[in-house]
Amino acid sequence: MNRLLVLFVAIGLILGAVVGSNYLKSTLKQPLPIIETLGGDFSLPSTEGRSIKLSDFQGKVVLLNFGFTSCPDVCPTVLAKIRVLLETLGDQGNDIQPLFVTIDPARDSIDKLSDYLPYFHPSIIGMRGDKEALAEVADLYKVLYQKEALDSELGYGFLHNDHIYLIDQQGQVRAMYSGSVKPETIISEIKTLL
Repeated sequence: MNRLLVLFVAIGLILGAVVGSNYLKSTLKQPLPIIETLGGDFSLPSTEGRSIKLSDFQGKVVLLNFGFTSCPDVCPTVLAKIRVLLETLGDQGNDIQPLFVTIDPARDSIDKLSDYLPYFHPSIIGMRGDKEALAEVADLYKVLYQKEALDSELGYGFLHNDHIYLIDQQGQVRAMYSGSVKPETIISEIKTLL
């Protein structure tokens, strides 16, 4: 009788370990939900020397950010975080395309973006549209930005959000991260898409 009880307990423990392990694997690798209220394809001139579309990167995970090169703190911090993400992911970073869309087309030429972005990471592609094209793209991603006068030689800056949009291989927004989100969280969620 005792042997039978020991056998049942052992079988129960083994089944519990298998089910628990499968549960943990499924919860750790759960796909992120699609955020259907954000996103869409767009095309803008780029630092690649041609207009590119978001859909040109199908098959890659995209990290999309909006900012401007004269930004004193928010944009450099976000771009540095993108560098950390890519460097931490190592070879998996090759499956990720970071894109930076300027919200300051009056000052941010393609040449200026080409000089600025490699300081953060050589794979970041800069994109620039005129005021109307920018407004269309910003509307797709619900980007908030507002010009503000500055008492400095810059003359003006922007109040803007600091989001990084995580876009899957089919061009669907899966997450939106503010500056307070730790790189480890973003990396673990990127890995669910790779």
